[in-house]
Amino acid sequence: MLLFSSESFENSLDIKLTAMTDFKQLLTAFERFAYGQSLHTAFTELLDWTLLPFKQHTTAEKQSIALETYRKHSKVNQLVPLITLIGELSEGFADPLGELFMQAISSGHNGQFFTPTPICEMISAMSVGETLDDNKTVCDPACGSGRMLLAAAKLNRHALLYGADLDITCCKMALLNMLLNSLQGEIAHMNTLSNKFYVGYKLNIALVNDYHSPYYIEFTEPELSYIWLRPIKQNSNPAFSTPFEPVSASHPINGIQGSLF
Repeated sequence: MLLFSSESFENSLDIKLTAMTDFKQLLTAFERFAYGQSLHTAFTELLDWTLLPFKQHTTAEKQSIALETYRKHSKVNQLVPLITLIGELSEGFADPLGELFMQAISSGHNGQFFTPTPICEMISAMSVGETLDDNKTVCDPACGSGRMLLAAAKLNRHALLYGADLDITCCKMALLNMLLNSLQGEIAHMNTLSNKFYVGYKLNIALVNDYHSPYYIEFTEPELSYIWLRPIKQNSNPAFSTPFEPVSASHPINGIQGSLF
């Protein structure tokens, strides 16, 4: 029988009440941004516009155009406070985007209930251990909003994190979660079972004015991905130049053929 002190119960209750209050604020801000359109359309737009400033373009001119497009969003007065709130709630490797998606958008459609954070942390500890070395790779082939990767990042934020998912919305949530926490690795929109690749996002960090600024590079060539499985190359040349011909032993073999025992 497990006994809980009144103090631990009150602390747990305070955490739950705080989480409920935070989510209510997030939902209110999102509904204000989504006014006049469906919640699903607004959520997709939110992801795309939030990711826009993080994308690395090929030229400085294209980068400038992208930022100017972001600033001229028709709902910029609702968009900026919403993104700011998401950033604040993401501290400590939390996943407010996934929570918003489950409760306001998917409602469990197609089984899209993401693994609770404490379970992710337990699985991460069981799979990786108590410590995770720098630059060690962690891969989740069905990453959802990236909670397993965030749990691994709690052990070591300098690990290289790789995730893949068949749902592009999930991929963008995972990508944004990694960017908000300045994590490095790759998110791939692909079918992990069939190995069909659609689009990938490489995440990295640049030092800008003494700040670590996260960014991502979008690509469509599967050969650039670290998650996509490359086909095994078949050797067209035979191993021997001439056909193999059996030969007789140079001296009689007196061993007994049969059981090893």
